[in-house]
Amino acid sequence: MDLLSPGLEPRPEHSSSQRIAISQFDRLLEQSSKLLNDPAIGFSAGQHLDLPSFYLLGFLLSSCQTGREALTILRRYYSLISDTRSPDLFIGHQSIKVVYYVAEGSQFGSHALTEFIATSIHTAGKAFGGHLYQIQGAGFRFPPPSYKDRMEEYFGIPLQFNQPHNWISFSARLLDKPLSQANPDLFRTLQMQAESASSRFSDLQPFSRKVMHILYQWPESIPITKESVADLLSTSSRTLTRRLQEENCQFSALLKEVRLEKAKQALENGHADVQQLAIELGFSDRRGFERAFKQWTGVTPASFRRHVQEQRQSVCEEA
Repeated sequence: MDLLSPGLEPRPEHSSSQRIAISQFDRLLEQSSKLLNDPAIGFSAGQHLDLPSFYLLGFLLSSCQTGREALTILRRYYSLISDTRSPDLFIGHQSIKVVYYVAEGSQFGSHALTEFIATSIHTAGKAFGGHLYQIQGAGFRFPPPSYKDRMEEYFGIPLQFNQPHNWISFSARLLDKPLSQANPDLFRTLQMQAESASSRFSDLQPFSRKVMHILYQWPESIPITKESVADLLSTSSRTLTRRLQEENCQFSALLKEVRLEKAKQALENGHADVQQLAIELGFSDRRGFERAFKQWTGVTPASFRRHVQEQRQSVCEEA
């Protein structure tokens, strides 16, 4: 309750997949820092990163065969964990430099997030690469903080500050050595899932793609509105509409596409309560959902589900 107090209302329907606006996230960081009496909240959090924190991407990275493959995968599927620009990779004979970017927010929030990303990369590098991971340097855009010595002790190297960009570098000497947790079969399966997830919005322009990512991850128990989506993007609903129009897109069309795909997935998985499904998708009642679904697909939800079940039964009988 103390953590949520500065402008954030506690809600029982909060879920781990819910996104919050960068301004709210900054307030959470600041309040966490005060409650824990720890100004290095981003640095502290990054040290406790674990595999599930990266969701699908984390498991994909851990099953890569080499460090080079892991870096390629990180950049290719970075959109699965962040809306910001993918890191830039500069790979030389002796070292690899990763330049990373953070969402614009308050000064404290930007510093904390920058430290979190750098520390997370270092933590993940040690976890995924073991002795093959050898850090060489790290730089930050901001001045040295009061806890600079703590950071240098954890990274094990002198750190650089007041840099033109945020970066971290490590040795390239062992880049193509096999990683201990490499699993080619699992890698292929996870990459197909990652490719499907990341290419889902490949035909959209950048801003429309961000909106779609938010809509797909929206908690089922919270109504979707243009205003709430705009708030997550730190903009107004009017600006959101204008930017989508500049990309020849409409919020209603994106929302319709998301609802249709989620409805199909639920029905294919045997969701029997159409009334509950209608509510989860943001419709006021079952009839409204059934009308919309038939308009989208040409059949009712019940007919669609029945057709899927008949197809599966047919396949089983043939097998």
